[in-house]
Amino acid sequence: MTALIGALVGAGVWLVGRGLLRRPVPLLRALREYREAVLPDGEADGDHPADWRHRAERRALRVVEALGFDLGTLGADLRIVGRSPSQHAFAKLAGTLLAAGALAVAGFGARLVGLAPPVWLVGLLVVLGALGGYVGADGALRKKATERRDQFLRALSAYMDLVKILLAGGSHSDGALYQAAAVGSGWVFDELKAAMDWSRVNGRPPSAGFQRLADEIDVPDVEELAATIRLTAEQGASPADALACKAEMLSALELANVRMKADSTTERMSIPTVVVAIAFVMFVGYPALSSLMELL
Repeated sequence: MTALIGALVGAGVWLVGRGLLRRPVPLLRALREYREAVLPDGEADGDHPADWRHRAERRALRVVEALGFDLGTLGADLRIVGRSPSQHAFAKLAGTLLAAGALAVAGFGARLVGLAPPVWLVGLLVVLGALGGYVGADGALRKKATERRDQFLRALSAYMDLVKILLAGGSHSDGALYQAAAVGSGWVFDELKAAMDWSRVNGRPPSAGFQRLADEIDVPDVEELAATIRLTAEQGASPADALACKAEMLSALELANVRMKADSTTERMSIPTVVVAIAFVMFVGYPALSSLMELL
């Protein structure tokens, strides 16, 4: 009990100290927050209907950074999910407060109905709930990012199939890459089209736009596509043949992933069957085993 109280007091002192220390704010983030605070129509800051949410998210980000946590390590996951660091910080603090509050209410509610759990146990559950709520937001973000990357891979395979068809019809490699991105629909094709637009606006080859997109969302297949385009330009190989091979490789990879998921689902479906079989064997063999044990 004494050790738990000492740990909680020490954690509180550390949090207060971290909150009192001023941390330098990066210039780009300060400018972004300044632009978000200024409304385009010149209205007062509090007149915007969703402005309270933006202020709460910015304050949550300051609190998380004051505690010494850097959300920059989650940049690729946040980018592909479409969530800002301030929104994720707000989700982390909200999950912490909700989990801790729910366990605190459950613990003291149990005391009211006569179960009377120890106070130190309730405090420990509250602390564990707060940690679980804080870390659980990162786990949910990574799970969502993994799902989005799987969706991106499937859409990228379809995109490369469109590129292959356009190349077979006589289109130029750069034109085929742009037309295929413009024809498709969905957030993946929007990202690919934005990458191609960035390359055109900045006077860069398509490989630069795809490389920039791969660095932002951390999808290795996009980086491989950028490397393929760059190598064909540098080595003088046929872009049509290289992109066609890349399309076939992505199709084979997508098929392999589908088969792997199907095999995994089949294996999980066999677990209930095995459990039922073991229970049946125990049910049938228990009387004989019991009789044998009595004879011994």
